[in-house]
Amino acid sequence: MPTASRPKITGITLNLLMPDGTTRTHTIDPDTSDALVWSDRAVQVFRKFYDRGGPAEGKRMAREDFLRHFPQAASLIGDQPDILMNPAVVDQLWTLPKPDGTTPAFLCKSIMNPTNG
Repeated sequence: MPTASRPKITGITLNLLMPDGTTRTHTIDPDTSDALVWSDRAVQVFRKFYDRGGPAEGKRMAREDFLRHFPQAASLIGDQPDILMNPAVVDQLWTLPKPDGTTPAFLCKSIMNPTNG
């Protein structure tokens, strides 16, 4: 039986309402990202991806990539060349305030990670 055609997502636009009432728009490139979560419930599901026995158990994120995505999380990686991604790190990233005092509105998983390939 032939495989049905699947539409291709070519862009994802997020409209954010900031706590101060201003709005921001953020664009996700589906060619470089393959997961997007934006609620506490979804983060709880996403964190299981990195749990013991999960499909990404033992995955590490290179320092440069980690800090590019999460500059506010320098204290989590310290001076290490990479960081082990696990549920605790996902939880910390979700709750760690950014320089503007807000916590993330979403977490997005990159397709390519220099440490993991």
